[in-house]
Amino acid sequence: MDLSPGEIRVLGYLKRNQDRKTRESDIKIDDMNTREISSSVSWLETKGYVKTSRLTASTWKLGSEGTKYLEDGLPELRAIKLMIDQGSISLKDLSAKIGPDEMKIALAQLAKFGIRPSAGSLSAPPNGADVLSKIEERQSLLGKLKDGLSDFSLISDFRGRENVIQEIKSNERTVELTDMGLKLQLEQGQKDLLGEVTTEMLLSRSWQGKDFRKYDLNAHVEKTYTAYVHPLTSLIQKIRKIFLGMGFTEMPGHYIEYTGWNMDALFIPQDHPAREMQDTFYLKSDTKPEFEHPEILKSVARVHEKGVKSYPGWGYKFNMDEAHRLVLRTHTTVSTIRSLYENPEPPVAVFSVERVFRHESVDWKHLAELHQVEGAVYAKDANLSTLKGLMRHFYHELGFDDLDFIPSYYPYTEPSMDVVATFNGKEIELGGSGIFRPEVTIPAGLKYPVIAWGLGLERLAMFLYDLKDIRDIYNSDIEWLRHFQAKM
Repeated sequence: MDLSPGEIRVLGYLKRNQDRKTRESDIKIDDMNTREISSSVSWLETKGYVKTSRLTASTWKLGSEGTKYLEDGLPELRAIKLMIDQGSISLKDLSAKIGPDEMKIALAQLAKFGIRPSAGSLSAPPNGADVLSKIEERQSLLGKLKDGLSDFSLISDFRGRENVIQEIKSNERTVELTDMGLKLQLEQGQKDLLGEVTTEMLLSRSWQGKDFRKYDLNAHVEKTYTAYVHPLTSLIQKIRKIFLGMGFTEMPGHYIEYTGWNMDALFIPQDHPAREMQDTFYLKSDTKPEFEHPEILKSVARVHEKGVKSYPGWGYKFNMDEAHRLVLRTHTTVSTIRSLYENPEPPVAVFSVERVFRHESVDWKHLAELHQVEGAVYAKDANLSTLKGLMRHFYHELGFDDLDFIPSYYPYTEPSMDVVATFNGKEIELGGSGIFRPEVTIPAGLKYPVIAWGLGLERLAMFLYDLKDIRDIYNSDIEWLRHFQAKM
């Protein structure tokens, strides 16, 4: 079986080191980069000349807190030194000296040595010197990690302490010659077999008189993966297909909206907590934005101040300047009311799957930027039964059949319902729904009922993909993407 020049060079390197396994990263050959070496190793394995295995190893480095503790000292080290120097120290004084946050850490760590506060103070224990010595060993480990040493005997003392040390896992191939590789003589390496003809070789005619490596059309080819759409994109496409199959039209929307559309037109009071800076992204503008449909604001203001029909409104003086403020939209319902105002002739069935923005602290179940699914119908005979029927069909297409509708509250719908599904033995809240209030439809010039429902796309993906952390949806790990693509 012919070998390429690269394979011959890698095989020659391994023969010179045939008494042991060799890390692939340790193979150094002039004029061959790591990709070329890795490719040659793979082909040699396919041809039976080498065998490979995976070597998994962990190394550790200092996290952000670890770097700080390296300079300032571990909280428990600083605390035990103060206790030994003074005999005892009040928690108030300890907090003042090392800070309240680090005091909490110190108390938690000292409790592992049986040292606990009593009557608001900490006293040095009889074995204080021994405790100090053990904690100083912890402190020394931080210095060893910084210097690149691999003494990990005290790693367990830092497990569970966030950002003090960080584990770095590596997965590397080791290469070893097989009997077939050991027996192979490399005289053919002197033939300088060519595996390809380059442009330069054609121009210089240097290919003439050379021997070419034979190609085995039946040789094993490494598996390649074609491009996939992201699992979330695939879910969006599925939801769009469901809506379009139901006869709905996809409506456009804007990332940037007036609060007049985003909140006021939906009868959200101007002093509602959701308008605070901690909940909403407000935008600055050098010029005062012009509301493209100023006529609706007058009707909206009148409803906020005095109500409509038998509904009293909010009873305050409507602030037009507040209605002209710009925000990153907080929901896609704003697109629904805008679309219906601009297309008021029933029947209308619209949907959207678009991004919204919330001033949230990002954690395992919250994102600052997310997708919201919105469906709405404006029709003369639309009612609560219509809404339930549409939702049952929509969620059935997504794989949810066991649904319950729970009474709920939303500022712009009455009645309102939450949709709860039983899926794999668990109850899951899928989203909200309801019929738009008259305070929303009348200012928009809508004469008939509007029914609507919505859900969070990422929350839905968590259930479908069995994820525990919402941030994992945007994981860029290739194996993760292949795994969930296969499940779709």
